[in-house]
Amino acid sequence: MESNKMKVSTKWENDFVFSMTNSEGNQLKIDAHMEADGQKQGVLPMQALLGALAGCAGMDFKAILQPHMDQVNSIEIVTEGTKRETQPKDFTAINVTFVVTGEVPADKVWRAIKISVEKYCPVAHSVKPDITYQLLLNGQEIPAP
Repeated sequence: MESNKMKVSTKWENDFVFSMTNSEGNQLKIDAHMEADGQKQGVLPMQALLGALAGCAGMDFKAILQPHMDQVNSIEIVTEGTKRETQPKDFTAINVTFVVTGEVPADKVWRAIKISVEKYCPVAHSVKPDITYQLLLNGQEIPAP
């Protein structure tokens, strides 16, 4: 059973490089921008947030779309954030594009996106900027129903 509590340990390695480790021992290296003496040894913290949103939405999306996965060739989730120009430089908007190829019906794909982000994905519910979602199915943008 999943616990309501979650914990990670984030340790300083050198310069601005930190390594986050979860309870299973999986790691994520985090680093600063090059302009702030970053060493290109990890993802930026805000990139990690975008990746967490994409991964969270993607896992739920795949689970919801499971009955149609035999019709899906690939899934890529491209997440772009627009940051405030002044401190604290938080995201003011996030766009999430689901790039899907295969013979899966667009209405089934949109249904999976909507259920994932509106009901299940806790990362989407934890961030505060407006988040928009798009669907590219076999290279064609499909508007939300």
